[in-house]
Amino acid sequence: MEYLQTQKGWRAEPITKLDMATTHVVERLIDPSREQAGQTKGLVVGYVQSGKTANFTGVIAKAIDAGYRLIIVMTGTTNILRQQTQRRLDMELVGRENVLRGVDENDPEAAQVIDYLDDEDWINNRFVCHGIRPSDIGRPDIHRMTTRNFDYRRLQQGRSALEFERRDRTKPLWHPENLFTSDARLVVVKKNSSVLNNLVKDLKNTADRLEHIPALIIDDESDQASVNTTDPRKFVQEERERTAINRHLSNLLALLPRAQYVGYTATPFANVFIDPTDSQDIFPKDYLISLERPDGYMGAEDFHDLDLSLPEAERTYANSKEKAHLRLLEDGDEERQLQSALDSFVLSAAVKLYREAHGAHRFKHHTMLVHETARTAVQRSRAEKIQELWSTSAYFSSAAQGRLRALFEDDFRPVSEALNLGDPIPTFEDVAPYVGVAARRIAPNGNPVLVVNSDKDIEQPELDFDKRAVWSVLVGGNKLARGFTVEGLTITYYSRTVGHAEALMQMGRWFGFRRGYRDLVRVFITPKVRDAFEAACRDEEHFRGELRQYATMVDGRPKITPSTSRRWS
Repeated sequence: MEYLQTQKGWRAEPITKLDMATTHVVERLIDPSREQAGQTKGLVVGYVQSGKTANFTGVIAKAIDAGYRLIIVMTGTTNILRQQTQRRLDMELVGRENVLRGVDENDPEAAQVIDYLDDEDWINNRFVCHGIRPSDIGRPDIHRMTTRNFDYRRLQQGRSALEFERRDRTKPLWHPENLFTSDARLVVVKKNSSVLNNLVKDLKNTADRLEHIPALIIDDESDQASVNTTDPRKFVQEERERTAINRHLSNLLALLPRAQYVGYTATPFANVFIDPTDSQDIFPKDYLISLERPDGYMGAEDFHDLDLSLPEAERTYANSKEKAHLRLLEDGDEERQLQSALDSFVLSAAVKLYREAHGAHRFKHHTMLVHETARTAVQRSRAEKIQELWSTSAYFSSAAQGRLRALFEDDFRPVSEALNLGDPIPTFEDVAPYVGVAARRIAPNGNPVLVVNSDKDIEQPELDFDKRAVWSVLVGGNKLARGFTVEGLTITYYSRTVGHAEALMQMGRWFGFRRGYRDLVRVFITPKVRDAFEAACRDEEHFRGELRQYATMVDGRPKITPSTSRRWS
């Protein structure tokens, strides 16, 4: 908690709420030191980019304190998300001492075993520091079985790496005499069949009896890949066919009778429709928890006028969220609309620089997201178009001043004044000197674009929010959705077609925390997609209302569980 306050700048109230929210999860798990093995399966429902990682980081910390010793965190399906999750856990949970494990970081060969020697937050001591190896004061060390750069691989040392310490070898690991003197193992894996297969094989080869290991499985983005989507009509003679990731998950749960499964998602629709009669699947039979909407969070309802009955002519920046933040894309004249989005990106960057110079906190990242189809050729074409537009935008000369002044006076200044969030509101004369500075930071080599996809032929810097400040236009598709946090996102140009509600909400990377620049956030979106988001938002809130019935606890257990609810009976 001290780390969140001193290093992350959290206030007391959000810390208290996080403490309560994580306790609500941990109290639903089975006592890891009890003699009889048992599993629970549950689902925690948050909001898109709303702090789910902070929640399961806290849950892991409390679970380790309680005695859980094998922690498996399953992230999404991309390396970029797995790396982001590994770093967050290393920084906020594992800590410097567990990363170093006695290695001198000043040793010339240290870079071969330590991931973060060139990481700005490591250099500036922003990783949690315990002050001493936890095991030196009778607390469990956390052994990382994966690193930021390397997903799980078959262990050369195999048995010993996954073998837990036991003070009394005549007693099982779960016995209190052994459990609270043993260390924890942390595995952060992406949902990839070969990776999970390696983990399953190593667990089978470990010298420990798997039925004795208290394990916690955190399944982030649990509605992606984890759910069995095989058509039941293809099952043969009562035998269920399973998709690859679902099969590996089922195997893990079968191997580890003391494993507690906790799924995390912002779009739970697939999870709650898992067959509840399939005991080997991940149906959240024991509990459903809906996280509160955190303070300072911008979600779907902050971009849509869900219950506003005012006529269009009476809507203003002050009373209409859509008018303040959404800019509707019309058919035709795409270049003009993209130019407006690009101008908004540069202008909002200049306002951020002005605010920094006048006492606001530092804005490390500043990004614009251009969402395209999943086709890399289309993404590359869009990136080239933005580069051409940038070269003619004249941000380094006075030629752009009239265009930017009109945008500032007609849009940015009146929105900031109407929202009145307490951040410094400049005049255009105040902002103008920062325009060239902003443009230079965005495109130091003349190219403002980073393409984020699987195309290996593009020569460009790596997208890495951890190692450097990112001030860029990000062009991509699926890699920039599904759990990946786009830091500093201020302007979004969303030109994808409408998908089903679940996928649509996951594309909303503009949801999140926007401290110090909430009034600058703009989303360029088609009316069709706007309407689809609004409908999805209404469905989501109705569903969250239904989830509240599972929150009540009686004698330390949920009063109503999904397995006993008539909804699934």
